[in-house]
Amino acid sequence: MARTPLYKAAETEMIRRIEHGVWPVGTRLGNEFQLAEEFGVSQGTMRRALMTLEAMGLLSRKPGRGTIVAEASGARADGSPSGGLVTPDGTPPQFEIYRAKALTRAADSDEVALFGTARLAVCERVLRLGGDRAALDEIAVPEALAPALDEDAPVDLHDFLSAHALSVARIEDALGVSMTTMGESVTLSCDRHTPLMVLRRVARGGDGAVIGRQVLRVADPDLEYRPGG
Repeated sequence: MARTPLYKAAETEMIRRIEHGVWPVGTRLGNEFQLAEEFGVSQGTMRRALMTLEAMGLLSRKPGRGTIVAEASGARADGSPSGGLVTPDGTPPQFEIYRAKALTRAADSDEVALFGTARLAVCERVLRLGGDRAALDEIAVPEALAPALDEDAPVDLHDFLSAHALSVARIEDALGVSMTTMGESVTLSCDRHTPLMVLRRVARGGDGAVIGRQVLRVADPDLEYRPGG
């Protein structure tokens, strides 16, 4: 098995610290030299790792303020999401659906609290970008609203719901991070414990009720989340 690059090992450890609260939101980190020494890597390697976490929305780096663990979430009240995924050239990624499955299932306790219903229609997909498996996508909708989901509907949550005749009044975004399980690594054809940017989107109808939720787990390190505004 290929050796994990030093920058990737540093990214993984920093993500672990943020995910487990070792570095809470608002924590001010040391400079590149200090962090490089702490992690046993070069300054260039640390800079690359910091840039990746900043692109994921986990860190905020501003002149005069240093590097701070960020609160990576947001929402806008105008019906559109607070931001979106972009490629290095600033354009939205053009995902291709590699594999898809639509089903209905019982909601778990957290989902019952979110949706207010015990049954969900779910679309699970593996997405490709540039020919490579890049993300895992799950969209859930109350079964009563759309009992049969179209596996080929758009990846964008607003467009997906519109394709099922559901009107969206607002979409709320929350950004997080996880690392691949063994099963996810196999599905995405990547190393185990690969960092994933997790974009969770919740869509509400005009009455404020949740009509859809998307959980997008992104493995492509070249994609970043760009807040709207």
